[in-house]
Amino acid sequence: MRHVRQHPTVQSRAFTLLEMMLSIAVFLLLVGSAFSLVGATTELMAEISDTQNEAAIRLRFVESCRVAFESTTGESNLEFDFNDRGNNRSDTYLSLLNSPGAFDFGLNTRDEITRVVLATEARSDGFFRTGIYYMTDSDYEEAKQSDFDESGALYLELIPRLRQLSWRFYDDRRKEWVPSLERDLDTSLVEMTLQTDSASPPLRSVFYCLKE
Repeated sequence: MRHVRQHPTVQSRAFTLLEMMLSIAVFLLLVGSAFSLVGATTELMAEISDTQNEAAIRLRFVESCRVAFESTTGESNLEFDFNDRGNNRSDTYLSLLNSPGAFDFGLNTRDEITRVVLATEARSDGFFRTGIYYMTDSDYEEAKQSDFDESGALYLELIPRLRQLSWRFYDDRRKEWVPSLERDLDTSLVEMTLQTDSASPPLRSVFYCLKE
């Protein structure tokens, strides 16, 4: 019996081409999905990194405040002033007097500096900045009559952008928190509420001022 070799038909070659086109389409779909996944993952990682950096900044700031308040002694004192800018916005100035160890980042080395001022000041964009002024008493009185940032005092910025930083002080006699330091109020507890932006919840911290 004679065997006849069968050659591929046009129909079978067309079917193979269709399979190839379908494979390419599936491959392109998978590649597109992979790039979308990589892009979403990169964006998520960036958001996580920003959140972690923001949390680290808050924790470092809170720790710096804790060390500063615990560096006070029986010779130290606290003063609190504010400048009302309207629209529920105020510059606040919390001074630690005769406490050379407070916020000492290698800058508080001049003997004539008597007060370290933790300042929170309104910015033009609606946020606040917070930093440290190293001042003499005369520098401080002059700055209150004008602007602190024009006083020429040594300034170290700690957080450039804040939504909120507010203070309260515990009155031992009335057993309650008060929003300002009266002249005869000798407090040992200071409360700070810190919010970096509207998306993050406010962070409340209480500091103890040592009295040796």
